[in-house]
Amino acid sequence: MALILACTMTAMAQHPNRTISYLEIYDTETDTHKVIKEFPFVVEAPNWTPDGKWLVVNTGGKLCKIAPDGSTDLIEMNTGTITQCNNDHVITADGKWIGLSSNDPNNKGSYNSYVFVLPFEGGEPVKITPLGPSYLHGISPNGKTAVYCAFRDVSPDADVYAMPTKGGKEVRLTDAPGLDDGPEFSMDGKYIWFCSVRTGRMQAWRMKANGKEQTQMTFDEDMNSWFPHISPDGKKVVYIAYHDYEIDPGSHVADLNVQLRMIPATGGEPKVLVELFGGQGTINVNSWSPDSKKFAYVSYRLAEEVDAPKKEMNVQLYSARSLIGSPELFAKNHEYVLKRLAQMGYTGVEAASYADGKFSGLEPAAFTAELNKAGLKFVSSHTSHNLSASELASGNFTEALKWWDQCIAAHKAAGVKYLAVSYSPPLKTEAEIKTYAAYLDAIGEKCNKAGIRFGYHSHSHEFAKVGDTTMLDGYIANTKPENVFFEMDVYWAVMGGASPVEYFNKYPGRFEVLHIKDKYEIGQSGMVGFEAIFNNAAKAGMKDYVVEMEYASTPNILKGLRESALFLRNSTYVKESYK
Repeated sequence: MALILACTMTAMAQHPNRTISYLEIYDTETDTHKVIKEFPFVVEAPNWTPDGKWLVVNTGGKLCKIAPDGSTDLIEMNTGTITQCNNDHVITADGKWIGLSSNDPNNKGSYNSYVFVLPFEGGEPVKITPLGPSYLHGISPNGKTAVYCAFRDVSPDADVYAMPTKGGKEVRLTDAPGLDDGPEFSMDGKYIWFCSVRTGRMQAWRMKANGKEQTQMTFDEDMNSWFPHISPDGKKVVYIAYHDYEIDPGSHVADLNVQLRMIPATGGEPKVLVELFGGQGTINVNSWSPDSKKFAYVSYRLAEEVDAPKKEMNVQLYSARSLIGSPELFAKNHEYVLKRLAQMGYTGVEAASYADGKFSGLEPAAFTAELNKAGLKFVSSHTSHNLSASELASGNFTEALKWWDQCIAAHKAAGVKYLAVSYSPPLKTEAEIKTYAAYLDAIGEKCNKAGIRFGYHSHSHEFAKVGDTTMLDGYIANTKPENVFFEMDVYWAVMGGASPVEYFNKYPGRFEVLHIKDKYEIGQSGMVGFEAIFNNAAKAGMKDYVVEMEYASTPNILKGLRESALFLRNSTYVKESYK
């Protein structure tokens, strides 16, 4: 009798973090998707059985089946001595057999993948590929031929191979430079769909079943497109697309921001169906329903993101400027970026995109709505309108103040709590400092009338000596607390030779917002005393803080922001809220 799998099943090595899996169904007729089952462990690569009764997935090295409506638990399938299945498994068109990829249980200590076949109802698998690594992705409609991705001595790259399902001589079908992967048959048996990196970017391709007429079918310009799966009726192809900023063209790893896309089987512009956190295991094999109306896939959440303590924590969107730093990039990428920030645990944002009455090219209310849709509050905003040399010299900044009228009105319409000057250039004299401080005070009075708190964001040059003072000391001394607060960037303070805590003690209550930043990810450099900073937050007057990253230790800024969020969420000295 089949066994119900325990929820403590260990994750495969390709998911390095403790993971929560969400088995989902996408309906292409209604363009909706829903979670049918949640698992506190890794579940991967659903197949839909030809009779429509089951989804087959792999988990913990075994294959399991589950009802497509989620009404059953995972039911372990009998795969004999095979206990190290990976996420490459295929059901024959008649539903009688299943092929899988796994390490060979007879080769103890060997971790090479081979292709096996066995009856769907269970039994001892038969190994058909004598050589490895071999990763199964397709079986012909007549059940006679398996197609798979394999590494062989003839090429350092993986190519597509074919072999009779009863075993025999394998035939190499592709030989282009770079990786070819994910081959599967169309239901008429005429074509094999696969993905190839031969153009420098992973794209979906199609060839005849004998390997002839290899034709590129997707032309995504900023995505790497993997694992094209053709629907049983031969009309639609769904595939997973990785953002090129996150991954090399020849990689398809776990725990990334990905999209599921669809094109007509004849080719054409892709339609983005859903954006999700996933990657490896999401849709490695064909998962179309028999009626071609739905397909199954798996999305993921990292358990530590879910389990870490929840805290009010804002993030400066400038950190993700490579993804959403212009109106064009924001329009293209903001949905998945904002969603991931919320999943990491950020609850609000500070913008750095105000221009001409808009934020990232959107009207104020529309911008706030996009943040709220992702589960984020619009807490703070950065902008600058600096004084000219003549205004500094004369002390007359009447014209400059007029610029702020539209700016403040836009921020009021957006419902923002804080508005801060993001930068002023180094000043040369104490007189210039007093003039600029008066300018800040005047802006603050305007913001007060609009119900917005106004502040000044410091970098490192504000701590350099100017006569007998510094820019920051001069600004604080010559502005009224009710008009101007100060948003100290604690990393830049340290880089400027200052102690944040000493400034808190020197000017208690003036630092209502802090920028929490490090050289790269928060807490990694050891340069900034975050525990002392948070322990003295009351003295500073801190009510909110904003995480900002100029750079990450890797090119993936979202990974860095995730690690920074987890560091703060798990730090015992950071409170849930400072309101």
